[in-house]
Amino acid sequence: MNKYLSILRPLNGLISMFGVFTGFAIAQQTLLLSAELGMAMIAAFLITGAGNVINDYYDIEIDKKLNNALQNTKDKNLLFYSGILFATGIIISGLINVHALIIAIVVSVLLIVYSAIMQKYKFLGNWVVALGTALTLIYGATLVQVYDAVIILAGSAMLANAAREIIKDAEDMKGDFGSKTTLPMLLEFGTVKIIIILLYFLAIILGVMAWVFGYMNGPYYILLLLAAAFMFFNSWKLFSEKKFKPAQWYSKFGMITALLAFLGGIL
Repeated sequence: MNKYLSILRPLNGLISMFGVFTGFAIAQQTLLLSAELGMAMIAAFLITGAGNVINDYYDIEIDKKLNNALQNTKDKNLLFYSGILFATGIIISGLINVHALIIAIVVSVLLIVYSAIMQKYKFLGNWVVALGTALTLIYGATLVQVYDAVIILAGSAMLANAAREIIKDAEDMKGDFGSKTTLPMLLEFGTVKIIIILLYFLAIILGVMAWVFGYMNGPYYILLLLAAAFMFFNSWKLFSEKKFKPAQWYSKFGMITALLAFLGGIL
């Protein structure tokens, strides 16, 4: 059981739940909870977990190269396990509304295609993962069906997550060689550095635009957005020094801080 719980990568699932809550809060302009919101957050956790499970199923040989202790054999039970998780998340979404159902199906298909087909083309797959992250915000907004502010902020989240995916690819390049084609394999290191800082910069610009357009308000938003920008800059700086693991951790915490900024913008 420990294997089947840990393979879900619960931290990633909790971040997805937080993204759904944030999208709902932005659309609703309130931090109040509801039963439907709880259902949506559970569905997001399950679908995120399903994506992690099916990714590990298709990624088994590469995980062995990276000495991933979770994986020993290509366990076909993982396919069944991920299918149950995907189906449950989609069914729960269908109980919410049609918009939530459509996004749940789209994200599920994207995660399956990413793992089964796009692994060899990881430089494209990065954007699939980034889009899936952004859609958690929009998924939360389906409960209210107000999308104007959320779409801008989802775009910001997508760009920041794309940068983090590229950093992860640089860290995993040894294990990926011969099995995947990633951006750090295709381009010179200096060019990849420019792409990452550009993605971070555009993510922050979109966050600033949300404030300029009046969707986000108050000092909490600006202060937390600045904190996120600081973390993203440090992520890029560490990446430039080829310290890939701390670089991606700074990126992840920067994204969490940005989500907190989005919440702060409605207070």
